[in-house]
Amino acid sequence: MLKTDESIRRICIASIKRHTIKPINYPLTKIFETQSLSEIDAEISSTFVQRDNELPIALTHVDNRNWTLLTTRKIVSNIKGDIKEAFANNIKKWKWNDFKGYKDKPITLGHLILDDNTILDIVIETGAASMIIIYGVMTLTGQETASEEQISKTLSRYEKRGFFDQPD
Repeated sequence: MLKTDESIRRICIASIKRHTIKPINYPLTKIFETQSLSEIDAEISSTFVQRDNELPIALTHVDNRNWTLLTTRKIVSNIKGDIKEAFANNIKKWKWNDFKGYKDKPITLGHLILDDNTILDIVIETGAASMIIIYGVMTLTGQETASEEQISKTLSRYEKRGFFDQPD
């Protein structure tokens, strides 16, 4: 049984919330708990082919030529106007660089190494906000190999711990 995009997003968001300093309100990086791709940014969502039911998870947006979007299926990155993407199941390892911001820069470039040994550079906001993209990528790539039972148990555990916003 295939995991739904909604369950993948919920697990990724819960993991992000678990590892990110509250409140999650950073200048360049946002998470998307309910929005569709068309609701986040028309210019960004028009730059790549969207799959049926694909949902946004997080976005680091410096400007229209430098951003990284994490969706329930892939990572799309625009570095200096060069847009590239990779499916989550093609990522085999990563290097985050100076994500803590020791060099007093608002962003750093992370590197995702794909199964064909090519590298996808991604924009990461430094400091506490870095956990959004880092844990989003790590959790998303882990979801590719998780069973439906593992997904259900993880969702249940995160719900009990209060990582999901409750509807009014």
